[in-house]
Parts: sequence; structure tokens; C-alpha cells
Amino acid sequence: MAGEKHIMSPRIGWAIGVLTASCVALAFGFATLESLSAAPHPAQAPASAQGSAFPSAADIETYRNTVERLFLTDRGGTTPGMAACVMCHTWQTRPMRFSLETPATDAGWTPEQSRRNFDVVTKLVNTGNPDTSRLLLKPLASQAGGLGHTGGTYWTSREQPEYQALLKWIRSLPADKYVAAPGPSLDFTFFRSCVQQVFATPREGHIRCSNCHSGGLVGFAPPPQNGKSWSDEEAKRAFQSISRLIIPGNPEQSRFMLKPLHPDGGGSYTHNGVRRWQSRDDPEWQMLAGWVRGQKTGATCS
Repeated sequence: MAGEKHIMSPRIGWAIGVLTASCVALAFGFATLESLSAAPHPAQAPASAQGSAFPSAADIETYRNTVERLFLTDRGGTTPGMAACVMCHTWQTRPMRFSLETPATDAGWTPEQSRRNFDVVTKLVNTGNPDTSRLLLKPLASQAGGLGHTGGTYWTSREQPEYQALLKWIRSLPADKYVAAPGPSLDFTFFRSCVQQVFATPREGHIRCSNCHSGGLVGFAPPPQNGKSWSDEEAKRAFQSISRLIIPGNPEQSRFMLKPLHPDGGGSYTHNGVRRWQSRDDPEWQMLAGWVRGQKTGATCS
């Protein structure tokens, strides 16, 4: 009726109040959700980056059980072809490339040592082409495609279980992680004109390189057959032999550069012959190092 006042019951007022508050909260929620959707999301790392870095503890354990145990395998003695890897490739060969930690105990290396050894061993593999890995080719017989190894032959065939186990391990590594960049080429003309002259000119009180390096796997300095100078054919054979003892681009770890260098000057601990150079500052060492780095070419020796 006109002029009549309607009084809302407390129950209805409470219901309307609750409904209003709910609508406000819902509207606020939608606004908040919309603003969150519009805000930029932090970029997620790719799946490979989210995983643990290689090598993991499990990777090192696999290496210890598959690879490192072979370095300790008793081959029957200390004569060529029979010595365990550990007999030659620890402190005796430093600072050459394949120099493992000295085992902490007779049982082998600690996990921490194995992690450091892993970094050494993976420099001897080629995950881009596993069959060409030096870790496989050095102990393999030359008749089977091996590179020759002064420590002897461990495998006469690529089908032998140890070879296959190492090959399988190399193939399990990340395919693009352990592929060495190609090194420079060694210049044959410089070898013929300058390097071989080092073999022919012993220093005062020293014996000629030919006295020890005239044949076999380290026969890079056989005396010339005519007694005066090497023929081209003789020089090519010597060049092929000495190439085994060189890491192109890396004189600091090449056997040819380290064996005649005094240990106090950074040379290898073991060498049955004389120490021709007392330090790397020796001009002759520097000249040969330039050749190993690919910087020395041609017939000029200076």
C-alpha cells in the first residue's frame, strides 16, 4: 500500500549479505586470476638442463666398475705385453696425457681419485667415432688395426671381451661431449731438414739417439744405411714412427718432447737415455715445440 513501510526480516538480510560478499570475493578472484595469467612466467630450463650434470655419481661408479678395474688387471708380470696399466700410467708418466692418480690402496682408487681419473681417460676417447679412440687402439694388436703400444698388446682382436666392454662404455657417453678438435699437421720437410739433424748431433758426453731408437715401436732414429744421411724412404719410416710419440699441437704432453727433458724442467720421470734438455727454455726444445704446434714448416730450422 502507498506509504506503507516494508521491514526486511533479519534472516533475509543475513542471506543477502552473505550472497553479496560471495559475489565480491568471486569477482576479486577472477580479476586476480586474470592478472596472474597476463603476467610473464619465468622461462623453464630445458629437460636436459634440469637433470644432474654429467658425469653423475652413478656415471663415475659405472666407470670404476667397467674401465678402471681393467687398469688394475694383473697381466702376469712387468714385461712388455704383461704389465698392468697401473704399472706405467701413474706417477711414472707425468706430465704425459695418460697419467692416472696413484691408487690410494692396493685395492685401487678412492671415488674422488676416480673422478679425476675420469677426466684423464675421457681425453683418450672419441665419442664421435668410438672405434678410433686411443684407449682402444693402443693396447690392440697392430694386425687388428692397433696403434702400437710400448706396454705391449692386450688384445689380438676387436672381438675380445675387454675391448668390447670399453667400446660399449665409450658409446654410452654423450655423443658430442668427448670429441677432440683436430690438431695441426706435422710438416715432413721440417722433420727431414731439422728434426733428424737433432738425432745426428749428440751433445757433449751424450750418446746418439740412434743407440736406443734404431728399431721397434720407438725406432724413430735408425742410423742411415749409407752411414752419412737418410734416404727419403728411411726418413718417411722414421717420420711415421715418431708421429706415434707426438700429440699434434701439444708439445707439453708429447712423449718425444718429454722423455729427453729433465724432470726438474717439466720432463717425464722415466727415460732410459740421457736428458738432452734441462728446461723448456732450451732453444732446441723450443724449435721442436714449434714444429709439434704446426708453426715450423719448410727447410729453415731457425
